[in-house]
Amino acid sequence: MIIVLGAAFVTAALLAVVAHLVDSKRQVVLVAGALARVPMLGSIPGAILLTFGLGWTGAVIGGGVILAAAWTQAPLRIRRFRRRPASGTPFTVLHANILLGQADTEAIIALLDKHEPDVLTVVELTPQAHQRLLAAGLLDRLPESFVSPAAGGNGTGIYSRHPLSDLERHDGYVTELLSARVHVPGGASPLVFAAHPVPPWPRRPEAWVRELAAIGQMLSKIPDDDGPVVVAGDFNATYDHKRYRDLCTDGFRDAAMEVGAGHLATYHADWKLAFPLATLRLPPLIAIDHVLVRGASVTEVGVVDLPGSDHRGIRCSLVL
Repeated sequence: MIIVLGAAFVTAALLAVVAHLVDSKRQVVLVAGALARVPMLGSIPGAILLTFGLGWTGAVIGGGVILAAAWTQAPLRIRRFRRRPASGTPFTVLHANILLGQADTEAIIALLDKHEPDVLTVVELTPQAHQRLLAAGLLDRLPESFVSPAAGGNGTGIYSRHPLSDLERHDGYVTELLSARVHVPGGASPLVFAAHPVPPWPRRPEAWVRELAAIGQMLSKIPDDDGPVVVAGDFNATYDHKRYRDLCTDGFRDAAMEVGAGHLATYHADWKLAFPLATLRLPPLIAIDHVLVRGASVTEVGVVDLPGSDHRGIRCSLVL
């Protein structure tokens, strides 16, 4: 029994490593990639059980799978030891998926007051949610905006403390993908994108594959001398999806990886288990909200709670 259980743990971890490595369009592999870090953690008890059951043979097998899993996850942490001091203009981005416009408006305003971001990017922005944000005083904090609200989960918005130009709505995406240049006093003018490619599940994954590829092609065409670029959004993809890692090329870096912040899980943020005497709130498991940067230094990245949403938000501090 010990050997069977150990083998099950190790096999699941090994399959998760494979899901991390392959460039697949199969839905089952993509779902496995989203959850890959969970079975990878199972390689540790699996190796222990195999060691008890098979001795040195089990230790070698289990240890090899642990090393393979650690190798896939190391980039999430290793950058912490390569950080360099940065000088320039501070620039903070706050990103929020507000669940079909249902996130608590006052909580969003409170986050703006607490973190004082230069830019707020919002996805799943409905016309009603946009009006509630305005009524709550959003424009008193971020007076400039470029928004395309829509019913369901298709709306997107960019709200800024500074003037905006080069406003563009990018065609070819199911949800609205917007970009705008932010004119920061005394600093560079970053080009900011708000992105929300469709999920690969429960719908068929072809649209997700196409939209991630389109985002990569769009970013690759931005000239290197065009100034800093910031892409904030719900990518419906984790670091364990190769197609997301493919976006971290041509100078673009995942902000969390840049500072070694690790796996910043943002979804599903409102899981609960109900018991007769209490309700247990479960933490998010997967990190699908990200900030990509080019031409800026990342100083800090973290998650923020968004009451009423099924996502946590992402707060990213940069130096331009």
